[in-house]
Amino acid sequence: MKIIGLLFLPVLISTMIGCSASDSDYSVKTNKKTKKTEQVASITGIQKKSLIEQSNLETLTNIVSEYSNTSVDRDAVMIRIIELINTPYLWGGTTTNGIDCSAFCQRVMKYALGVDIPRTSIMQSTVGDPVDRENLQFGDLVFFNTMGRRISHVGIYLGESVFAHSSSSGGVKTSSLSEDYYNAKYVTARRVIK
Repeated sequence: MKIIGLLFLPVLISTMIGCSASDSDYSVKTNKKTKKTEQVASITGIQKKSLIEQSNLETLTNIVSEYSNTSVDRDAVMIRIIELINTPYLWGGTTTNGIDCSAFCQRVMKYALGVDIPRTSIMQSTVGDPVDRENLQFGDLVFFNTMGRRISHVGIYLGESVFAHSSSSGGVKTSSLSEDYYNAKYVTARRVIK
């Protein structure tokens, strides 16, 4: 299933951003500094990303493959997230040169779905409808208290306990709500997609 998913992702990207992709567009290499195996992408639309971590690519591929009968909206959200994977974290940043967590969510919702949400994670936690953690659905915003005072982090729930976010420790990536850190810091979720 993972092999089929890995083959499906370049096709999905190429069809959604209108460029051609072949097997030569992706290659695996080892980063000399981190000793981690990473995926190299050279496709238009994600050209600024020199390295896509293998774990992020596999996670997104598995989630995409789970939704074989996806709606156009879900596809649009996934493409926007994939385009931003590995964008560096920048507090207050709103572009592909650097983006923070709330700008990441704002940008994905706006460009993928035409949904306007506020700029900050605190304000984003007041829009839409509240959602219980056990009822999370694709596209729900998930909020965390990472600074000990109030909501200070937000991501987009993808399914299977996985969410996409812009992390100060790694830029735009995927993480799991089951990780001890995010499990302990989780506060609430909101549904902004109707």
